[in-house]
Amino acid sequence: MPIPPVLSAFFRRWRRLILVLTGIYALWLLVGFFLIPALVRPRLEQAATKALKRPVTVAKLGFNPFTFGTTLQGLRVAEPGGGDWITLRRLYVNYDVWRLLRHTLAFSRIEVEGLLVKTSLDGSGRLNFQDLLEEEGPKEPESKEASTWILDVGRFQMTEGRLDFSDRSAASPFHTVVGPIAFQVDHIRTEVGHRSGVSLEAWTEAKEHLAWRGDLSLQPLSSKGSLLIENLSLPKYRPYEQEQVSSEIRSGTASLHAQYRFAWGKEHREVGLSDLGFTLKGLKVGERGVAESAVELPLLEISEGRADLLAPSVELGAIRAEGGVVRLQKAKDGSLNLARIFKPIKPKEKKEDEKPLQMLVRELALKGFQLGWEDQSLARPAKTEVKDLNLHWHGLSLDPAASSTVALDLKVGEGSLSAEGSLAPLKTAGDLKLKLAGLALSPFDPYLDSALDLRIASGQVGAEGRVRFAFEGRKSDGLTYQGGASVQGLEVRDAKLGEAFLRWKQLKVAGADVHTAPLALAIQAVDWTDIEGRLVVQPDGSTNVARALRLETTPKEGAKPAPVTASALPATPASAPDISITKLGISGGRLSFIDRSLQPNAALVLSDLEGSYLGLSSRPDVASKVLFKGKAGGLAPITISGHAMPLRNDLDTDVALKIQGADLTDFTPYTGKYLGYTVQKGKLDVDARLRIDHRNLKSENAVKLDQFYLGDKVQSPDATGLPVKLGLAILRDRRGVIAFDLPIEGSLDDPDVKYGKLVWKAIFGLLGKIAASPFTLIGNLFGSDAGDLSSLGFTPGSKALDAAATTKLQALAKALQERPELRLEAEGAVDADQDGAALRKAALETLLRQTRMKALKLAEESPVPAAERERWIGAAFETAFPQPPTPKGAKPAPPPPPAEMEQRLLGTLKVEAVDLDQLADGRVKAVLGWLLNTAKADPERVFEVQTGKAKGPAVVFSLK
Repeated sequence: MPIPPVLSAFFRRWRRLILVLTGIYALWLLVGFFLIPALVRPRLEQAATKALKRPVTVAKLGFNPFTFGTTLQGLRVAEPGGGDWITLRRLYVNYDVWRLLRHTLAFSRIEVEGLLVKTSLDGSGRLNFQDLLEEEGPKEPESKEASTWILDVGRFQMTEGRLDFSDRSAASPFHTVVGPIAFQVDHIRTEVGHRSGVSLEAWTEAKEHLAWRGDLSLQPLSSKGSLLIENLSLPKYRPYEQEQVSSEIRSGTASLHAQYRFAWGKEHREVGLSDLGFTLKGLKVGERGVAESAVELPLLEISEGRADLLAPSVELGAIRAEGGVVRLQKAKDGSLNLARIFKPIKPKEKKEDEKPLQMLVRELALKGFQLGWEDQSLARPAKTEVKDLNLHWHGLSLDPAASSTVALDLKVGEGSLSAEGSLAPLKTAGDLKLKLAGLALSPFDPYLDSALDLRIASGQVGAEGRVRFAFEGRKSDGLTYQGGASVQGLEVRDAKLGEAFLRWKQLKVAGADVHTAPLALAIQAVDWTDIEGRLVVQPDGSTNVARALRLETTPKEGAKPAPVTASALPATPASAPDISITKLGISGGRLSFIDRSLQPNAALVLSDLEGSYLGLSSRPDVASKVLFKGKAGGLAPITISGHAMPLRNDLDTDVALKIQGADLTDFTPYTGKYLGYTVQKGKLDVDARLRIDHRNLKSENAVKLDQFYLGDKVQSPDATGLPVKLGLAILRDRRGVIAFDLPIEGSLDDPDVKYGKLVWKAIFGLLGKIAASPFTLIGNLFGSDAGDLSSLGFTPGSKALDAAATTKLQALAKALQERPELRLEAEGAVDADQDGAALRKAALETLLRQTRMKALKLAEESPVPAAERERWIGAAFETAFPQPPTPKGAKPAPPPPPAEMEQRLLGTLKVEAVDLDQLADGRVKAVLGWLLNTAKADPERVFEVQTGKAKGPAVVFSLK
């Protein structure tokens, strides 16, 4: 095809210029393709080696003179000690040269492909390129003048990037590889207000995924967009966890997504997150060296969150978790495992200007959690487990003034607990409706060990009411509870012997109002059903109650037991808690008393207890009313009535106790020990009244023992030496009834005032009085005007019964009639001086009568008239003491005075022992004759005895 004339003319005219330009262009191509790479590559390696202080090599450098694009291939930056630090498979840079004319450093495209950077920290925490970050001497101050040049990159793109990171500064080495990394930035421009599009996506060797998409402004520095982290393997970062806390993350993955806002300018700074979501799966956290994990979370999700990291403040729309397991353990030193696990190894020092974190969780929902609790700080570890724990918390905040609503329900064994209401956690205040049902008590009995020596074999507690509490550092801080409660199927055993101590079917409390500041308790009604208690006295004298309440201390081996000292019952303090129970009702009650210190053991039972206590209170102005009925020994009715104040120690108490027909054979172990005899049979009636008036105790006890007879003799070192059977025989009437009053008095300020001790003291006091003076009691019972019945006095020398003796004998006869078991022994006695003198006087009178009868030749003796007494005394004296013949012329000697003659005559009369014996025998015969013949006493119960112990002109009696 021929060349058009116009073009031919053009080429001819401009041929030289075209050839020059073509030559220049060809030269540019030769320089660009061959010379520039050849010249630049060694210089680039040299400059980079000097700048990085590490060998730098470039496998290939290419330049495209058409596009001004530069391609670098096979970049390698070596470590000083060998190996690669940075390797780059390909770098492509496409310049926009013409825009240099507009003070713009422009790149239409920058592509980085196959970049690998190896970063490591040595044992001292230094980076492998730490030397490049350290300054080498002072630098000239940089000019702060704003540059007029603009950087403009159409697109920066990195593909197949990798970061190899190793950290040997931690306790355990850490290594990870991040890659492949894909990073792209579109329209980078350093112009004020210009925003570039940014995207980053990366994976790790653990299949962790990171994605970042958003925009970026360099002037001012700001960005917004979205951030995604998926499948973050938590155990992988354990080396860093171990430096902060004592926990050990054993499994778990985390994912996070959020929208972010970032701005860092002179006038405005912002770091915020929105639409925040966080997911935690398969988390297991434990304490180092402990096989079982302390926390297990199959799934935890956080949604609708937002945060201002500069404020700082966090608001979370919802936190939801399911099927979690938390195992709490209290060590012997009292520390909690969770506190140990999450306690910072190096606590963070709070800065002076550091702002407190503001946090709000709009909804916290835990579903199907399990909570294990083990307390090893106790002598016997306590262990329990909570199942199906569900928690819904709305408005949880770190604001101390904020209040939130909460609903909780859970199961503990066969029991359940639910609570609903408001809480202010940082004020430690709340108002909750509480419902507890069927909570087993036995897992918690190790907590009783510090105060009680008991074991809870069974029992369930329930409650329903309202709990309010506040502990804000004020005097009024405390807790209140209004509602009811119950304890069902309780059985408490003695820890040492495993024997039943206390049990009941149900204890139900209604209308309770409890306050702790000040301590006060008001209850409308208490219903106690089928309660059974046991008081056991052990062979060593200790009781199960004292041991259970830890009132006794065990002496060390080889040491002597400390003496037991009594203490007075203290007065009720003025600050005693205000306690009131409107009505306490008991049905089906049973109290057992077992005394193993005796052989055989004693066992007393009070059963079928029914009744009520109205107005039980610690207030002094509240009236009470007591009425309880039951059966002693299963048969004998017992009634307790009146009013009492057991919650106070020093005020009014007036209680009446009545027992009808209690079987006395149950008391054989006690009568054997203290009286020395078993009980053959007998019934007991008691009508007692106990009063306490301003700490003065007074008890009136009317006791009736029906057909109470002692049986066999018992050898007991503690048995009294008193004549027990005699005392009972004196007290027992002909119907077999013993009735007596047993008054008891004392002061509560006296350490020895114990009611049981006072009862025995009164009983032995009565027996002692009977033993010391049994006839005094007989006289009081049957002859109060007869005087002392222990003996009958006689006129000296006489055996005749006078009126006084007859009165006494009448009283004795009545006693023998009313006390058919009594035997009366009588012994006649004389007084040798009084009775001897009386007998001699009687013999003198006989002598005078005989002398008169002979002198007057009378047929029989007759009393000497008083007018003739001196005559016959003289006659008897002359016979007994004849005067010698009077000499002639002498005057006869005058006779002695009559009194002297009488005394001399008495001196001639002798009283023989047989005379005294006959007098004594005559006296006792007179007494026995009267009792047998006149009073018609039973001959088998009246005896004459001769012991030689009786003295005086009397008949002496003794009772058997």
